[in-house]
Amino acid sequence: MSDVKYFHLYTGKLDENAYIVINGDKGFVVDPGGEEQAIIDIFKGAKARIEAILLTHAHFDHIGGVANLVRLASIDENGNEDSSLAPTVFMHRLDLDKIGSYKNMGFSMGVKVEKFTPDVLLQGGETLNIAGLEVKVLHTPGHSKGGVCYIVKDKIFVGDTLFFMSYGRYDFYDGDFQELKNSIINKLFRLKGNYTLLSGHGEPTTLEFERRNNPILTAEETPRAVD
Repeated sequence: MSDVKYFHLYTGKLDENAYIVINGDKGFVVDPGGEEQAIIDIFKGAKARIEAILLTHAHFDHIGGVANLVRLASIDENGNEDSSLAPTVFMHRLDLDKIGSYKNMGFSMGVKVEKFTPDVLLQGGETLNIAGLEVKVLHTPGHSKGGVCYIVKDKIFVGDTLFFMSYGRYDFYDGDFQELKNSIINKLFRLKGNYTLLSGHGEPTTLEFERRNNPILTAEETPRAVD
């Protein structure tokens, strides 16, 4: 098997982390919030095809580039559209309502997300085979009802569930502090062994470090403002 290559791009107004994983002549993208042409160029440079797009959740900064990336990836070497080249888009079913509505939070930054239709709606608990790699899906609601983490080899793409010495906001539409805390402490932290955690924003961290140091361990919910 070829060595797996990882790439990272900052995208959009919030410097969202988009990740690229390439295994030989195929690969996938996690949370393409933008920079679609740069993503295409990385795959072309590696002589690889985008087999899938994996979304950790459907807030605007994580899905903003999906529609155009699918369109660009569907162009063959002669400049013609070939639908067989289109990457498969995976997303949890509980975030479907966010794609084309205010619920993706794009309005807060003056961003309108181009609509797209996910090909596979996840439930959580699946083990996918993408680009010759095993991808385990862990449902981690709290920041978003349909939030998921993707476990790939020794890395976990955690979206906005968990950050270095921090954790995701829960004051957006369908966010929930207790669900977030449960997702982190009783799902992520109970995984055996150590992993590199690749978050939707900020720097990488490790599961072992966050098990010992993340403030979610002792955090209590901050009361929501009441108008």
